[in-house]
Amino acid sequence: MAFELLTISDIIDKHKGTIAIIQCHGPSANDNVNQIKKLHEENETVVFGINEWHEFENDIIPDYWVRSFPQRPSIGEDPDYYNKHTNGTIPLLSCDVVDKTTLEDAMAKLNCPYLPYDLRHFNKETCSENFNKDPDHFLPRYFTFFPDCCNRRGRLTLQEEVQKYTNYSKFFSPSTHTSAINMIAFAIIMGCTTIYITGMDLDYFTERGRYANLKEEGYIPGQAGNSWSGWRQKWILHDFNIINESAKNIGTKIINLHPNPWYKTFELGTL
Repeated sequence: MAFELLTISDIIDKHKGTIAIIQCHGPSANDNVNQIKKLHEENETVVFGINEWHEFENDIIPDYWVRSFPQRPSIGEDPDYYNKHTNGTIPLLSCDVVDKTTLEDAMAKLNCPYLPYDLRHFNKETCSENFNKDPDHFLPRYFTFFPDCCNRRGRLTLQEEVQKYTNYSKFFSPSTHTSAINMIAFAIIMGCTTIYITGMDLDYFTERGRYANLKEEGYIPGQAGNSWSGWRQKWILHDFNIINESAKNIGTKIINLHPNPWYKTFELGTL
């Protein structure tokens, strides 16, 4: 297994016309996991996994592993973790403006396909320049994950790639409060025409608990808390609307498999 550096241009329309599954971690994912696994084994879907996808019972090995928030140690600090779970074959789509690992370090330590991407530097400008232009929707408060974050600007951001692909007038914020939006964004620019979302409950306090069924020794880092209450709901609904309208602009359907979510942005449906 060898390292392979990818760019977004390598994945544009890579799965043209394919059904995508956005695999989130909420308890409603339990309802669909067996059917999704069967469809995936029959090569009828492309699956996007996020964060600790490997910690769940009957886990679906994704075709892409998306990272957009540094819950785990950085790639440079714990490359064995990423090499183990990619098995050298799953492309790691990792936001390199939240992970301080340099490209040189990633190239030296990873043995899987690797696509670093940017969520922050719109118009190739710094975080502070973007925040000052749009303090209401860029970030809830100004911060960077590491000091030289803005030295990595110069590419189109993922949001700008979606805007370019869909010709929609707006793009979603860097602080979406759920990485599902970034998985959806990748599915859109890869040409998937129907995108199903599973397990996007966005509520830690239902009777079903925080997460889908974990393995016996499964572990999810982070503390309990509802990130999606109060003003955060308005923020996430703003971003949901933008990604949904972007998809509609090119005839791509986004279908939520959750039967009764608190957010009502996406069409509800079944597989």
